[in-house]
Amino acid sequence: MKRSPLQRLIEHARRQRDDAAAQAASAQHEVAQAQKTLDMLSSYLHEHLGRVRTQAHTDSPLLRIREGFTRKLDVAIDEQTRQRDGLRDNAEREHAELLERQRRLLAFEAVQARRESIRRLRLHRADQRHTDEIAAQLLQRHRRKSADES
Repeated sequence: MKRSPLQRLIEHARRQRDDAAAQAASAQHEVAQAQKTLDMLSSYLHEHLGRVRTQAHTDSPLLRIREGFTRKLDVAIDEQTRQRDGLRDNAEREHAELLERQRRLLAFEAVQARRESIRRLRLHRADQRHTDEIAAQLLQRHRRKSADES
């Protein structure tokens, strides 16, 4: 059976929606991975600071090394936070695109459903007219037969 232009539009919209869903899922996965890395870095900094507080060593070279390491962890956390936030913004855009694609697909499907409903209604009316015509013909035959008998 030949597909209508509307059916082709629906299939195209469905593919676009599915592609958008895959992109949105991928973007969300990237956010989760970035958050996991950020959590790991934050946890490592917290553990490092906890170890520093419990140790009573205050020799100057060791203290500078620890401070340098703490600064590097802070920089890494800041960078990872920016990366996670950028990925989150992208994931929100991808989700918005998915919603738009879904809305478009639903609109096409609604048009198709309305057209199908109208087609069924027309068929029903045509069947009803045909049935009415047959009933009218039978009634006329019956009246002629009754008139001929009397």
